[in-house]
Amino acid sequence: MTQADVLCIGDLDVDMFIDVPAVPGPDQKVTGRNHGLRPGGMAANAAVAIARFGLKSRLVAAIGDDSEGAFALREIERDAVDLRYLIHLPDTATFMCLVLLSPSGEKSLIRLGTPAYLPDAAQLDEQAFLEVRHLHLTYGSPVLSHHALRLARRHGLSTSLDLEAADVTGDAGALRSVLALVDTLFLNEAAHAAAAQVMGVLDVSQLREGGEMIVTSGGDGCRRITAGGTMRRPAFSMEPVDTTGAGDCFSGSYIACRLADMSAPDSLEYASAAAALATLDRGAQAAMPRRAEVDRFLNRHRRGSATNPGADVDGEQHV
Repeated sequence: MTQADVLCIGDLDVDMFIDVPAVPGPDQKVTGRNHGLRPGGMAANAAVAIARFGLKSRLVAAIGDDSEGAFALREIERDAVDLRYLIHLPDTATFMCLVLLSPSGEKSLIRLGTPAYLPDAAQLDEQAFLEVRHLHLTYGSPVLSHHALRLARRHGLSTSLDLEAADVTGDAGALRSVLALVDTLFLNEAAHAAAAQVMGVLDVSQLREGGEMIVTSGGDGCRRITAGGTMRRPAFSMEPVDTTGAGDCFSGSYIACRLADMSAPDSLEYASAAAALATLDRGAQAAMPRRAEVDRFLNRHRRGSATNPGADVDGEQHV
């Protein structure tokens, strides 16, 4: 019997949110408003999105033994994420991010790195991979990613990777060896450009056979690239409060949909809606919607489209 639908490996952190009128430049000062702490981390956010869809998620991450770590654990436990394989580091500060929010809801992030940023590859317990259907991870450590993906292949798991531009280094060989073990690659336009520059070319032939690449473009929607072509999905129109974690919500929701046997177009629609709703409040995990909320939103949207057939919404284009 499956104990977890998805194993997420990566970071669990605490984000401090500060509203600013504009991101200050060199030798500039602005007055901000502190909105306090919220739980975050790319892998943890995806695990929460999967749990709120209604599937079972498991998280492997490193956590410090400070008050911030205790806060992050209390919050993620609310969503019944399996934390049995979490790696607790004594005398270590929990990884944090400083999030600067502009009036438009766009964000700038500053990582406050600690040894609790990511687990070491040697710390992974292979038991965490048992009775799991899918592995989702980040690329913060190529060594960790490669080791985890090899374990996933050993146990017959499908795989996905969330690639950020900040994590793309000049080591094309390391990235190429990781991508060869990935079924679904999530990345935004900046990460796509960074990876393409390092590797010379980035396409689905570098993934596992039958793989897919999903590129998100914020308000411009997303596209799913496979060997058979490209499917485009427009974004839902929103006035965002905070875009932090929206990409993690998208990837976690898309994975959950596919594991629930939804078609690719339906999965893109659902993930796009979930990510849009996740921008309506501050905080990555705090703002993520539950499945019933996304379903209600999509039902309202479809009814609106039916009464206004000229609206430029929810269509897909194949090119």
